[in-house]
Amino acid sequence: MKGSMPFSLITVLMPLPLCSADSTKLIIQPTFPAIMLQWQSDSVGSIYNYLSPGCQICRQGAGLVLFVTGRCERGCFYCPISEDRRGKDVAYADEQPVGELADILSEGRAIGALGTGITGGEPLLRLDYVLDCIRALKEEFGSEHHIHLYTGILPNRSVLKRLVRAGLDEIRFHPPDEEWSDPVGLKEVLEEAKALGLQAGVEIPAYKPAPQIVHAVREADAFLNLNELEFSETNFSRLMEEGFLPLDLGCGAEGSEEMARGYLLDDIKVHYCPSRFKDAVQLRERLRRRAERTSRPLDYITEEGTIIHGIIEGKEGDLKSALGIIDGLEVPAEMYSCLEGRIEIAAWILEEICPDLEGCKCDLCIIERYPLQDGPVVERIPL
Repeated sequence: MKGSMPFSLITVLMPLPLCSADSTKLIIQPTFPAIMLQWQSDSVGSIYNYLSPGCQICRQGAGLVLFVTGRCERGCFYCPISEDRRGKDVAYADEQPVGELADILSEGRAIGALGTGITGGEPLLRLDYVLDCIRALKEEFGSEHHIHLYTGILPNRSVLKRLVRAGLDEIRFHPPDEEWSDPVGLKEVLEEAKALGLQAGVEIPAYKPAPQIVHAVREADAFLNLNELEFSETNFSRLMEEGFLPLDLGCGAEGSEEMARGYLLDDIKVHYCPSRFKDAVQLRERLRRRAERTSRPLDYITEEGTIIHGIIEGKEGDLKSALGIIDGLEVPAEMYSCLEGRIEIAAWILEEICPDLEGCKCDLCIIERYPLQDGPVVERIPL
């Protein structure tokens, strides 16, 4: 953690534990072996007897989320993709827009990514681009960098072989909901993927029974990931039309977790992931990894992965006066930074020198924000 912080204005939340005491049986090795476990649960509601390598990395916040396109030929009523991505050929590495492959690699370095999950839209509508991304990631981070792919398409052997040759490690199929009662070809493509050396599974939202999907997973000795049905700005109306109601807390749908429990069978590899996991664990851990790698000495890293620092804002002449006072007080150069229209400074130092800056006609405040370039501000406290 960078910076000294005798600082009381902002309460820093303690992190939720990732796993219950029983869950410590899962030891994640650098090679991320896929192993069947006794039933496990954690503090945010995940339940599983199996975690694929991609899920293991996700739980550490060490997975880069690579969104390669918003285009998709399906119209699933539960699709949560935002309006600025839906239907558009845009790419994002986590929250960062992607213009070229170098942007993806830069984000991977920023979070110390141990793996990448490729998603969309439908990634296989940009197959050549996906292959380029996989090859670039493997070349940059090594063969041990684990890559998994989500797709709603059942690819043929030729496509699977191209993905494997590029370096794909894991694939998750998402059959359209109208095919859940008769998922033609699902068992065969799961078996084909496994025969080619891929970890293979199915990932669906938990909102109705799907015994035939369970059967296909069981017969292929694949895995099943269940996600809590989740409300978003873009699917809210459709979910309400279908009769689903949001939970009082969070963005999950009433009854989804109860539905998921019906899938928790001893004879299949299964993992239920609640919507709150994304914020309580995945996002928090990823932000912490990024903050540890990109923050400055003047930034204080919270347990939530956000950063705290002070800001002095004002007109050019007033900022020059403030800078003169800072220099006169011999504040170490690494503890402040002069930017356009503001000076960023360690929060605890700004608190101490507040009285010295009273005559500068500057606005003084302390902010907590995401550790991104001009990241969203979580809290702003005037001094």
